[in-house]
Amino acid sequence: MSIRVMLKLLVLALIAFGVAFGLRRAYFWNVTPVSWDQDPTSMWALGSAFLLRSVENLAAVVAALSLIVAVTLWLRGRRTAPAPRPKGQ
Repeated sequence: MSIRVMLKLLVLALIAFGVAFGLRRAYFWNVTPVSWDQDPTSMWALGSAFLLRSVENLAAVVAALSLIVAVTLWLRGRRTAPAPRPKGQ
């Protein structure tokens, strides 16, 4: 596993988050679970909003974990520098 792979995963997760967030805010901005005093919302809209919110949450967790792994790999690489070579060789 390398830092480049983790950063690609981070970018992919951020793109998925942005797309899901944008779709949910553009098309399902007023969808909420039905209360007793509200008008009912269609089941497909409620299901779609729930699915998009789940994708947002999953993408946010994947982005956070990939960022943590990338920073850990970067710090480990800075800590272990190659040993210096003797001057005679």
